[in-house]
Amino acid sequence: MSEAENIGKIRDILFGNNMSEYEQRFDALEKRLQENLSEITRDFKTKMSSLENYVRDEITSLSEQLKAEKEERTKLLKKQMAEIEQVEEGLNAFKTSTAGNLREIRQQILELNSNLSDQLQMQNKDLKSLIDSESKHLNSNKMERSSLALLLTDLAYKISGEIPETEAPPMKNDEDIHDAPAAQ
Repeated sequence: MSEAENIGKIRDILFGNNMSEYEQRFDALEKRLQENLSEITRDFKTKMSSLENYVRDEITSLSEQLKAEKEERTKLLKKQMAEIEQVEEGLNAFKTSTAGNLREIRQQILELNSNLSDQLQMQNKDLKSLIDSESKHLNSNKMERSSLALLLTDLAYKISGEIPETEAPPMKNDEDIHDAPAAQ
């Protein structure tokens, strides 16, 4: 006999009819385990497929959202860059305009300053000539001190009726006194 048959006989002697029952139970258990494993595998595959589809859909959705947001931000950035360029152009135009206006204002101020300076010089010259002419006029009308002193002394002698012991110099007439140069 072969060893497998010997082992089978020994098993029958020890366990008897129960062994067939055990084998049937093990076979049924193994069959149920195989069925459960197959069912679990199918469920796992189905759920994995669903999960893969869900993840793929989410990734696609997120990619589209990211792409849309990127496009929106790109448009917004371009718009802001255009606005910045417009502001910069406006500032450059304002700067150019202001510089031109400033040059014009400076030129006007220089011209006004020159005109006022010329007017002041002319007024100064006119006032100086007026003062000189008035001064000459006053000097011509002024009597010399010594001539006035002689005139007053002579007049005092005539009023008092005294004749001086020394002969007084001849008295100048009024016309000579007025024409005399002024004393300094």
